Amino acid sequence: MRHQANWSGLGCTVQDVKSPWKLVGVTSWLLVTAALTCAAIASRSVGKSTWWLGPESNPTFALLWALPFLMPVVSIVAILRLPRIAGYVGIGCSLVLAGVAIGDIAGSPGIAIIEGITAVSALFIAIATLAGRERN
Repeated sequence: MRHQANWSGLGCTVQDVKSPWKLVGVTSWLLVTAALTCAAIASRSVGKSTWWLGPESNPTFALLWALPFLMPVVSIVAILRLPRIAGYVGIGCSLVLAGVAIGDIAGSPGIAIIEGITAVSALFIAIATLAGRERN
């Protein structure tokens, strides 16, 4: 069943994200998760932990570790369950990821670059999700 939003006066409707775009969106957000995992592992390997992980000797609160990884989950759920607003949710999640990267600039700038590139990639994924909606 397709949900349609009628924009009165404009003569167009916006529908759900098309099925191939759902596959591309979910796969892309899974790759964002892989990139964040690589950044976390690299930060521990180098010895310059991110602010959300903390040093190995004094790690941060365990739920804070999940913050960056929660954004891809939220975006995937939005693509699958709320496709009409999935692009906007993805933009919000990419902004949160950018905030995570900004928080790491002072402590571990190399990891912040990886996180920043991942956040920009996530923004492009969200924009592509907006482009993947059917327009009549």
